Amino acid sequence: MVVDTSYYDVLGLKTTASKLEIKKAYRKKSIQEHPDKNPNDPEATSRFQAISEAYQVLYDDDLRTKYDKFGKDEAVPANGFEDASEQFKMIFGGDAFESYIGELTLLKNLQQQQELDQEDNNNDEENDTDKDKGEADSHPKEHAAKTGVNPSTSHAEVSAEKNPKEATEKTDKELLITDSSDITATDNKDITEEELKKKKKEEERKKRKQEKQNQLEEEQRKQKEKAIDELTKKLIERLSILTESVNDDACKDAFRMKFETEANLLKMESFGIDILHTIGSVYCSKADIYLKSHNTWGVGGLFPTLKSKCGVMLDTIKTVSAALDAQHMLQEVEKTRMAMDVQAKEGEEIRPVDEKGNEIEIPSQEDFAKMEQLLMGKVLSAAWYGSKFEIVSTLKSVCDNVLYDKSISDEKKLRRAEALMILGTVFKKTFRTKLEQEEVQVFEQLFSEATKHKSKKS
Repeated sequence: MVVDTSYYDVLGLKTTASKLEIKKAYRKKSIQEHPDKNPNDPEATSRFQAISEAYQVLYDDDLRTKYDKFGKDEAVPANGFEDASEQFKMIFGGDAFESYIGELTLLKNLQQQQELDQEDNNNDEENDTDKDKGEADSHPKEHAAKTGVNPSTSHAEVSAEKNPKEATEKTDKELLITDSSDITATDNKDITEEELKKKKKEEERKKRKQEKQNQLEEEQRKQKEKAIDELTKKLIERLSILTESVNDDACKDAFRMKFETEANLLKMESFGIDILHTIGSVYCSKADIYLKSHNTWGVGGLFPTLKSKCGVMLDTIKTVSAALDAQHMLQEVEKTRMAMDVQAKEGEEIRPVDEKGNEIEIPSQEDFAKMEQLLMGKVLSAAWYGSKFEIVSTLKSVCDNVLYDKSISDEKKLRRAEALMILGTVFKKTFRTKLEQEEVQVFEQLFSEATKHKSKKS
């Protein structure tokens, strides 16, 4: 008996729901209640967080058991609940594909780079503040000229006290000449030294920045190498089901059926079909290159290699294009939002204009909501193409490690390539039924809408 059903109620589930049903419900509810989709609803964030909390408890077997028996107080994760935005990262397959493609690090790397750049900007601001603060000490006369206080007037004051009437005119002229020459000589010296110091500091700052940049890139490179090594071991283990068997038709059929079953589970993840087809394409491409290059004296692998390189070029173009498209749409949404804010404050008679003086058309709230939805789709589109580019790059390195392993015989390599071809073909041929597509279309719908809109414009 379940003592508290509130988590089930939040996700719209029965208390007997399976893990797959829990994941499906979470996907659907999280996108429906995401704050970005409900910008005018102050309660959207709390609902979104509640959905995340319910999912974290119910999807964990141990926490779910405690929750069913004792309620919420006894079902809190050891490290506390993760932020809802972290849970939302499962958009591209979640952790279901991690043993195939590893952790997608594109967004994490961008965030680390942004943090490093922000740190450098903060240091620059501190240096500028220190420079202004120390200017009065390093250039007293220059600072005096700026502030209107001349420290050299003490000489004139002394002369005036000795002979106030006779010395006034002469003293003023002499002091003017003397102080001017002193200022010129001193300032020339100070400016030269200051420029040298400034140049040295700038060089040191650039050096430190470059060292930090190199350190960050080295850490990311090591993490990527470690991930590739782990994925290589996992792929070899998968293929060994066939490569370490008698490798007859019956074994190949069993191997194929095993991964058809797994693919049918993976395809239900968000963007599951796209990820499966991407994995399958890389596996088949790499296996095809290896098999043809070893079965036709190396000549047969030339065409598949060129085809693979052309594919990389096209993926790069799509990635850049999608990113620029999302950036342009973001600028449009921000410009429209600002114009709406201006009109809301100033009244209907105010017609906001852009930097070129053109009047900005103010959309209705409904139309603006559609703009934001389209923006979210374009951001997803850019994120997918960027993630796909990362997946392909990682898998190519993994396949090279598997197929060109110097520690095994050529016969074993050929068997690995054949098994890789079978696995890739299974993934490439996986599809969803119409009913299955409707169940997971929550995320993909945004992606497809953005793609369709872009196609109509072009």
